Amino acid sequence: MMVVSTGFEPRTVELREGTKVHLRPIVAADEPLLHEAVAAMSERTVYFRFFSPIKRMSDALAHRLAVVDYNDRFAIVATTHRPNGKERIVGVARYDRARGTDVAEVAVAVIDEFQRRGLGSALLAELARVGRSHGIKTFSLIVLPENREMLDLLRKMGWIHQAKLVGGVYEISFELPEPA
Repeated sequence: MMVVSTGFEPRTVELREGTKVHLRPIVAADEPLLHEAVAAMSERTVYFRFFSPIKRMSDALAHRLAVVDYNDRFAIVATTHRPNGKERIVGVARYDRARGTDVAEVAVAVIDEFQRRGLGSALLAELARVGRSHGIKTFSLIVLPENREMLDLLRKMGWIHQAKLVGGVYEISFELPEPA
C-alpha cells in the first residue's frame, strides 16, 4: 500500500464492548472495500447516508469517495479483518471543504453490525481533529429527521449548535472544538 502524508497517523481504537478497529486514511485502492461496506449496510442505513435507496454503489461514486486530496477532501476508514485475513471497511467519516472557505460538509456511515458501539463518535472526533489541523473551523451536514441515531450522536458530542429544518431535512452546522 502506498504511503501518503495525510496529517493522520493510523491507530487502533477499542469500541465500547471491546472490539478493536483500525482507523486510517482512505486510499484509492479502497474502492472495492467501499462497495463491500455499502453492500453490508441495511437499506435503512444506506438511505440515511445517501438519501436514496441504492442497491449498489456506482463505480464512479466509489472512485469519488476513495480518491481524496487529504486536505480539502479527507476520509478516515475504520477497518477490521475477516477470519481469512482480508481487510474490510466497517465505517467511514469524510469531509469536503467548500472551495475557498473554512467550512466542510461532513458525512459518516457505519455498517449496521458496528452501530451503537462508539465507532461513529470515534470517527467524527478524529475527523474533527484532522479538519481543524487543515484549517477547517466549521462542519456542516444534512440529516434526515428520522435519522434519530445521528441526531442523538451529534447531541451527545455537543455538536448541534445550529439545526434548521429545510425542505424536509435538518441542515446542521457546528464549530469544531479547539485542539486539546
